Amino acid sequence: MKILLTDREGGQWEIEGEGGISIGEAILEANELPKDNRVQPFAICGLECSCRTCHVLIDDEWLDKLEPKEDDEANLLATSLHEKENSRLSCQVMMNEDLDGIKVQLQEDW
Repeated sequence: MKILLTDREGGQWEIEGEGGISIGEAILEANELPKDNRVQPFAICGLECSCRTCHVLIDDEWLDKLEPKEDDEANLLATSLHEKENSRLSCQVMMNEDLDGIKVQLQEDW
């Protein structure tokens, strides 16, 4: 399944994400991203939903296909100066066939 990722510098990447893994895991596994364009810092908590460094903005067309935020994710995002209506933690969005082609943009949040 495809994830269309815009990095923090505006670069665009097409990465693969298997069903059952999070978007955050797919980003970390995206070995085709050049090292100097890798997303840093990203997922410093190890995708454990205890930081906001995997904060992404989901394109509006995909929002109704996502599971609702759980309390931990909502509480972390509520402490962000960069939270928007379409903010999610990529560690909490699990890939499935309905999300094939999802568009996400990395959000600065450290």
